[in-house]
Amino acid sequence: MANTYTWNFPTLERKATEGDLSDVVKTIHYRYTATSDQNNADGNPYSATVYGTVGLGDADSASFTAFDSITADQAILWTLAGLDKTEAELQTALDETINNQITPPLIKGVPSGW
Repeated sequence: MANTYTWNFPTLERKATEGDLSDVVKTIHYRYTATSDQNNADGNPYSATVYGTVGLGDADSASFTAFDSITADQAILWTLAGLDKTEAELQTALDETINNQITPPLIKGVPSGW
């Protein structure tokens, strides 16, 4: 099984001004999705997603990046720092979720004779 991983940042919340800085990102909304190369019974690939928000601290004028200059790679780094996780740790959690979809650790049901 091989999974592919995709970051998505639907929204970056920002303050118009903070000190002498403009358009300061304060909150990152993120989604990190793993998609399997195996399909479920419906013919769709197995997938798992983690999502949420990460708050950023006060802006530092020495390392400030203008809003229109922020890259997706930078948003990934900020998100991982805010989560105190590595990308590998997120991938491991997503892989486990997909593995549990493929081979459920518990199977629901009742005996056929009931």
